[in-house]
Amino acid sequence: MKGSNAKQNKATNLRLVLSQIVTLGPISRAEIARNTQLTKQTITNMVEALLSVNLIAEVGIKRSEGAGKPSKMLCLNKHAAYTLAIRITAQSLELSVHYLNGECLTKSVINLLQGWTPEQIAHEFNHFINQHNIEHKMILAAGLCVHPSEGDTLMQYQSSLALQSALSQKLAMPIASETTASACAAYQMLFGEAKTLHSFTYIHIGHKIEAAVVYDRQIMLGQNGLTGALGEIFVTPETNQTTGELGTLNQFASVTSLKQYVEQQSKVSGIHLKLLDPREHAVCKRWIARATEPLRIAIHTLESLLNTQSIIIGGDLGEACLDGLISELRPFIPSIAQLGERSIVRLIKVPNQELTVLAGISTLPLHASLNEKSMQTLYFSPTFIPSRLQKLIYMHTE
Repeated sequence: MKGSNAKQNKATNLRLVLSQIVTLGPISRAEIARNTQLTKQTITNMVEALLSVNLIAEVGIKRSEGAGKPSKMLCLNKHAAYTLAIRITAQSLELSVHYLNGECLTKSVINLLQGWTPEQIAHEFNHFINQHNIEHKMILAAGLCVHPSEGDTLMQYQSSLALQSALSQKLAMPIASETTASACAAYQMLFGEAKTLHSFTYIHIGHKIEAAVVYDRQIMLGQNGLTGALGEIFVTPETNQTTGELGTLNQFASVTSLKQYVEQQSKVSGIHLKLLDPREHAVCKRWIARATEPLRIAIHTLESLLNTQSIIIGGDLGEACLDGLISELRPFIPSIAQLGERSIVRLIKVPNQELTVLAGISTLPLHASLNEKSMQTLYFSPTFIPSRLQKLIYMHTE
């Protein structure tokens, strides 16, 4: 992406310079100029603004190969502020505080007995940060993911938006809300396996299977903000005897399908799914055998329609179970993705996937500041009073 040296485009230029520093840092001002075609003065102005709120730091000097002056290197200052991750599932409320690079400082998991109200979540939040001596004013914003369960997707999405606005007011901070797959994609783009990719697809195997599509380093947002319901595609011609509908990917390869399959096969409920290992648990191995072909079809569909540089996969399965599933996916169904030269493999498993979801949710506030379209995921309470840092990166004023 190229910037504009016109004064009225300060917001675009600030996002662009910050994005360069976040994803490519340590980086020099000269390198930013080459990448963005911005003038030296424009870059100087943007860098000075970011330095004034400690969002970036000068970390060293790069010696020039020629006769030019050595360059000071710029990088994100992960200690400039914290971000909060809020993850709500059918079973638990997860809260975690992160540095700006997604690194987790501390987290808490509270088991759910019933649905949480914004007031209860705010109470748990205040108790959580007080317990760990974290100042409220040091939190840039929160990321929110409400994991989908059974039910209407649009209704769940609208419910999460209502929760987002209520929490923004209760917590007195901006809140960015996205799907789990999009949150994980944002993290991979900024700090993970996709830092150098301009297009990729992220698959998250959760209670439902979600996908996020990144093109030109932007997460695609669908109508009404809804996109990526990969688990709803049909993957088998067989029909459900009860509903008469074709089989969907969710029915074969989601965490919900694993739970149902294990309980039906073992006649036992409450099994810890993340401990299942196909090398030790025959029921897990049988589920993988059942899930493999539907997931291969879904991957082939994504490759054929989108042909992104790679597909990244993670989720809420245990590491051993996900490893077993991925190993059985090969060989992949031939597709357009295998044509021509490839600089990256067709499928990448997320390393340390247990940490990726919360890190991804915590990345949403920073990711929102880097792109005008991503700002749509951020909500500000009308009574919110921003700090200097929040004014600069969200409102582009000081």
